[in-house]
Amino acid sequence: MATARASPELLQPNFRELLDCPICYEVLQNAKSLPCIHTFCLHCLKDYWKDKDAGRRVYCPVCRGPFDIPQSGLDSLPNNFMVQKLMEIGSVWSDRTDGIPCEEHPDKYLELYCLGCETTICRKCQRATHREHECQKVVVVAEDFAKSLEEATRTVQRRIEEFQESLEQHETDDRQFLVTTKTVDIAAKQQGEKIKNVVNGQVGKLLNELREMKSDQQKEAKHRKAAMESAISDMRRFVAASLELRTKGSPCDLICKSNDLRTRASRLLETYVIAADPIAPAVSFLPMNIDELTHGGQNLVGCLHRLNGSGKSLIAIEAML
Repeated sequence: MATARASPELLQPNFRELLDCPICYEVLQNAKSLPCIHTFCLHCLKDYWKDKDAGRRVYCPVCRGPFDIPQSGLDSLPNNFMVQKLMEIGSVWSDRTDGIPCEEHPDKYLELYCLGCETTICRKCQRATHREHECQKVVVVAEDFAKSLEEATRTVQRRIEEFQESLEQHETDDRQFLVTTKTVDIAAKQQGEKIKNVVNGQVGKLLNELREMKSDQQKEAKHRKAAMESAISDMRRFVAASLELRTKGSPCDLICKSNDLRTRASRLLETYVIAADPIAPAVSFLPMNIDELTHGGQNLVGCLHRLNGSGKSLIAIEAML
């Protein structure tokens, strides 16, 4: 397979970041991947954990993900073949498709893409080893990759809009929930005043339950909002990466990276899905029948009900009439 060998001075800033070791900030040498997928130079990892023995629990220098040093040592960590591939094509930054010399035939340039071997080749390579393979011009293949990636990006963008709309609705529902809990609080106190000589203790218990439900709902709302904002942020990062690749990347760059980005788009769409028909949080108060205060050992003021559905809550207070 004929490829162009990367040199550090040809790596542009954004592309260079993918090939930089997070420890030494130089181009990766003997790239090794941790279980969290972060990649480092082997010698950097050895120096970073030089006082740690095999089997010891250590943490990723980037994300702090836990990791046990293999019994066979850090040399046995898997190589990051994606980084190696990127380093092979790292010099593909010119807008001209004929600007990258072929490694096997330096007098020729990488003008074609072999569909079967999935690699860029020159005309001599085609005649020598790809004669029976289907080949197309790099610029033509890059256009196909760009169109496919553009469609994946549009789908993610639509999902972002759906999440944004749902987030706004959740925030409205949560504000209304807080207003409603205040109404329930007042109604419960008014009902308790009617029978306070008998049920002062039960009124206090009821309000404590309501405050707990309110606190739980606020925590749930905060968690839900954070999760949705995180999803939106994740998908926006994808859209930005896709846009940058389509607008700034070379044809060969598009070919090499678009499959990963399309896979990432599919994974985002599978991961981030809005639940259908969510039930907005609500609360209501149903007074008990005072004539039946002592019937069946019921709470003399009422009781709280929390109905769950699709991750949402409905708080209701039933009181005896």
